[in-house]
Amino acid sequence: MIDVLGDGSAPRLVVFDLDGTLYPKEAYAEQVLAVIGRMFVELRGSSQAHADEKVAGLREAMRTNWSGTSTTSFVRANGFDVAQWLEYREAHLSIADGLVRDEDVVRDLARLREVVPIVLLTNNTRGAMTAILDKVGLGTGGFTQVFTSEDSRDTPKPDPGAFQVVLDRCGVPAERTWSVGDRVDIDIAPLVRLGGSGIAVDGPADLRAAVDHLIGLVRRG
Repeated sequence: MIDVLGDGSAPRLVVFDLDGTLYPKEAYAEQVLAVIGRMFVELRGSSQAHADEKVAGLREAMRTNWSGTSTTSFVRANGFDVAQWLEYREAHLSIADGLVRDEDVVRDLARLREVVPIVLLTNNTRGAMTAILDKVGLGTGGFTQVFTSEDSRDTPKPDPGAFQVVLDRCGVPAERTWSVGDRVDIDIAPLVRLGGSGIAVDGPADLRAAVDHLIGLVRRG
């Protein structure tokens, strides 16, 4: 079931999240938790017990507040800088390995791309993003443009600065931009603060309803 946050304006640009939106969050959560635990031990010299405690706290936050829990924000709050996290994640995390092509996602995004430009905004590195998109069946060519951690740099989601990069490069005002993602606080609220709108989904099963809603707005003008 989708949750629409916005004024109903016809979009001139739609920004999609990746993790938990274009593939199920279940394919992401436990893998990334394991990598974060390992990072505490290897880069911080933390005991395994301390790492396990940190991971348990993050797992509980994901369980109780998925919409507002950002792994990037978590590692930053625990003293790792973004570049350090991305480098470690790139070396030790391979979400794409467990994914398969999703014809419904491919078809629904293609329908939307026929009527409005669509872009991807993710905190993943470009390499990880490309591997995931290839496995899902979209490829980077499934989007008008793609934006990764290399583009947002020191302002990754949920910082509104990540969305501002997209708006500036695409030349579209926030008021005519919509975001689609599985976490309101991270994927949608930052754009809403800039004046945009969004649709919260519970994974790829909700994408068809989100796309239908956006196409309806475009056609109504």
